[in-house]
Amino acid sequence: MRDTTVRLSWNHKGTNSGFTLTELMIVVAIVGVLASIAIPGFQRYQKTSKRTEAYTNLAALAKAQKSYFAETSVFVASLPEPSNTTGVDPHAAKRDGSSVGPAFATVGWTPTGDVYFDYDTCTANAAFNCGCTCPTCFTATAWGDLDNDGSMSGYMYFQDDGSGATCPTAIGSYGPPVVDGAALLRTPGWNGSTDDF
Repeated sequence: MRDTTVRLSWNHKGTNSGFTLTELMIVVAIVGVLASIAIPGFQRYQKTSKRTEAYTNLAALAKAQKSYFAETSVFVASLPEPSNTTGVDPHAAKRDGSSVGPAFATVGWTPTGDVYFDYDTCTANAAFNCGCTCPTCFTATAWGDLDNDGSMSGYMYFQDDGSGATCPTAIGSYGPPVVDGAALLRTPGWNGSTDDF
């Protein structure tokens, strides 16, 4: 019987093992370039996913406001919560959202858990002056600073009166976001005049 085993022999004479300094520097440069591309992209992805809280909560708050209005013919206003109660402005970390519930208890809405955003509403019957004169309109806003740059971003829901009249936002008196030349009404949106995160 013939032996078919392949035998490999290694000649270590005169060979160097390991990496040269040049090879190591090339690898470090490649890793640096990849990190400089990947890290900002990942941070943008995180901020975008956190922004989902604002859209989800604004849609739920609007639904609660409209249900309450159907029974009482009144929308409920609120100053920004939780910062109005806690004195802590929105930033990149979640904050205790327990003060949001009492502010919107009349309409039966509260966010689940802690929040990245402040929530407020502007209506014609607000106890504070937010500049609304339309009794069948309201504006709900989520304010946040996900990139922690000190500039607030605003995500808004504008309920118009059917003819296009709206209330401004409770803070800053912003109007509805404009998409393709038309005001974005009755759906959450970002107002391009505020910070993008």
